[in-house]
Amino acid sequence: MSGRRAVAVDVQASAIRLEPQDNEGRSSLYYNFNDGGLESMVQGYRSALLKHEDYNALCQCETLQDVKMYLQTNTSYGDPPFLQDVATLDATVIKEKAHDMLVKEFNELREWSDPPLSTFLDFITYDYMITNVLKLIQGARNNRDTLDLITRMHPLGKFEGMGAIMADCSTIDAIYDTMTILELPIMKFFQQESDRVEFESDQSSVFLRGKNPPPPLQMEYVHAVFKKQYLEAFYNLCQDIGGTTWETMKEILEFEADRTVIGLTRNCFGNKDIKPGLDRSRLFPNFGTLVDWHGRIADCDDDESLRAILGDEKGGLHHWRNLVTGGGGGLGESSSSASAMENKFTDMSIELNRCSMSRSFHYGVFYSWLKLREQELSNLFWICACIEMKTRDRIREFSEIFPSN
Repeated sequence: MSGRRAVAVDVQASAIRLEPQDNEGRSSLYYNFNDGGLESMVQGYRSALLKHEDYNALCQCETLQDVKMYLQTNTSYGDPPFLQDVATLDATVIKEKAHDMLVKEFNELREWSDPPLSTFLDFITYDYMITNVLKLIQGARNNRDTLDLITRMHPLGKFEGMGAIMADCSTIDAIYDTMTILELPIMKFFQQESDRVEFESDQSSVFLRGKNPPPPLQMEYVHAVFKKQYLEAFYNLCQDIGGTTWETMKEILEFEADRTVIGLTRNCFGNKDIKPGLDRSRLFPNFGTLVDWHGRIADCDDDESLRAILGDEKGGLHHWRNLVTGGGGGLGESSSSASAMENKFTDMSIELNRCSMSRSFHYGVFYSWLKLREQELSNLFWICACIEMKTRDRIREFSEIFPSN
């Protein structure tokens, strides 16, 4: 952003350590002096998140105009009115306008922050930047219009020169050279030699390069390779920061790593392009509560074998037993098990981020607030879409952030 020096990914631990481990009181004072004001802002944003009664009222709205009226008169979306200049309402417009508010608030936090908080906030955006780069590559392979594609990129992951990525994406070396010229911070996640990716000129498939390259992989698996490197780097950063930030983010990032492992394993079932074992395990982040079971999980080729590992009472994976044995649908229970499992992941993520925001003097509150707001926007879009499409029987199929007791 303007007025701020770009922070490199490989920041030295000594330059960002914030909280002395031998004097917790002193670290709290130090934190409050430097970052307490911004955390207070975020806690204020948290208190403005939609509550159970707000969702009840929104679900009773008959039209999108009713939704607009309620949001602007009874919630923080009315200060300033985020839909005052919109002539024609639809679910997508409402979500986009609400998302613009979120991006503005988050970017203001980044603008006002200093290291190490600014480094932490930058790391949050790198995930969106990686996703945008991969979308640009896929769009180029499918001959998508550059301008149209760029307008659909996630705002928190946008960067100057996005079109240059699409100009030459025939090889990972060309992509990396372009990112180097653009000085993109995420180029650190693309330069691991063992995880280089080569794009074939005659198809949109990709190959992981190595001594024995596997058959073509889909873009989602390439995304997983880069997500692995990103998660590992973010995990190390939080460990370097230490204190309550590390305690809180460790649990959140380990959940995200485990979620990646389970999701990738299920996506690989029956896929001849990536076989059980080493080819699959190389996509797994090297941390998380499942790390000691990566080898066994990588060998799974159906839901039943995965359920046996995650649901094993003797295995110590009690954290995941509800995912495979709980009510309301789960792993392999029906044809809609993927959707049911994702709903459980969402509920688990909400709980972790809600708990994160209940603690003070740590950077995890910034991460958790952003994730909870994104969930709120997803809920709002779902409600509006159901009203717009007149499918009110499904209007309550979303995950509340503060459910009723």
